[in-house]
Amino acid sequence: MKLLLILLQNSGNDSLSTFSSMRELTTETFLSLENPLIYALLLLLIVFSITFIYFRYIIVPMRQKHLKEQENFKLQQAELMALFAELSPDPILRCDNKGKIILANNSAHKLFPKNGLLGDQIDSIFPELKIAEVLEIIQNGFTMYFATVIDDKHYQFILIGSQKFEFCQIYGRDVTELKAKEEELQIALRRAEESKRIKEQFLAQISHEIRSPLVVIQGYSEYLRKEIDDNALQDYKDIFLSMENNSKKLYRTVDLLLNMSQIQTGKYEINKETVDLNSIMQTIHREFLSFAEEKKIQFIYNNSLTDRKSICADHYSVVQILINLIDNAFKYTNQGAISVSAYEKDDSVYIEVKDTGIGISKEYIEKLFAPFSQEKTGYTRPFEGTGLGLALVKNFIELNNAEIDVKSEVNSGSIFTLKFRGNNK
Repeated sequence: MKLLLILLQNSGNDSLSTFSSMRELTTETFLSLENPLIYALLLLLIVFSITFIYFRYIIVPMRQKHLKEQENFKLQQAELMALFAELSPDPILRCDNKGKIILANNSAHKLFPKNGLLGDQIDSIFPELKIAEVLEIIQNGFTMYFATVIDDKHYQFILIGSQKFEFCQIYGRDVTELKAKEEELQIALRRAEESKRIKEQFLAQISHEIRSPLVVIQGYSEYLRKEIDDNALQDYKDIFLSMENNSKKLYRTVDLLLNMSQIQTGKYEINKETVDLNSIMQTIHREFLSFAEEKKIQFIYNNSLTDRKSICADHYSVVQILINLIDNAFKYTNQGAISVSAYEKDDSVYIEVKDTGIGISKEYIEKLFAPFSQEKTGYTRPFEGTGLGLALVKNFIELNNAEIDVKSEVNSGSIFTLKFRGNNK
């Protein structure tokens, strides 16, 4: 390289003198370096030689090394993929566009020990597949799933076509255990549905068997209580009053169980109609007067609704909402008063149930509407109940697109406010 630079430098400095001296060339000096043509050819030869040496001994070996590394990498990847397929516990096969098997791993050979596999037609081991279908899958790059039974075992296969390589790959998996679990779940589901049907039938029958004698007991106890002479012993009146009220409680408990069962199973059918809240409240007020008499507390109903004010709602669920809220107030109120107020505000109808009972702690209000929930639990709890009343209230309120608000303090009573919208449809 240094020689080349010196020659180039000299050529630049002496170019004018050299070309001017071409006229002075003789036969003896024609092939010498004094001839500029010979000088230029020598320069070109040096440059070409250096380039050739660099390309031949540096570029070419580097390129060959790179190509060899790429080829080794591809071979390594191919070996790894082949090893992956070979060691796979699941059967893997490959067939060409004529349906001939050209590759099968160990698991596939173990699955079909009586077949040579390689060179066999794919439909000889999978009658579900047709050669025409396989060809179409390869040509279009489709994917196909199929299941089959081999030696009493269930297998799931997936067939994937490759347009580029003109073959299809088949991957299989033993799903016998999964199939058994699926059948177990189906049997369990059928049993659960049958159990559910029997439970619903039992509840319907038992409720009828309980309600019928309760109606008789309740009716006769109320009749006897009213027929007893005023001068008769107060003890007898109290006994008949207790019989009447406990019959009503048991009747409502049966209703609670049936209603909650219908709600949880999605069997309750809502029927929207025009509902007269004042008429409903007057009936409920008369029904609970016997409880107020037994507990010796006041039960007041204040109606501020305009004449025949009504809402569009499900009649039965509205009745159950009011009955359970009032029953809840009587359960936790041993002295003072319980009042129910009905009024209108902003095109909505409100029902307020207020008591002077034990109240509810702020921590428990969040759990108030949970099924089977009471603030004090256990066999020693001071108050009876199933814990379903307010849970049912919440569900029926949602079915009627209504709202409920609770305000309460411990030892200061509670206020439950229902809101039925005027356009409640």
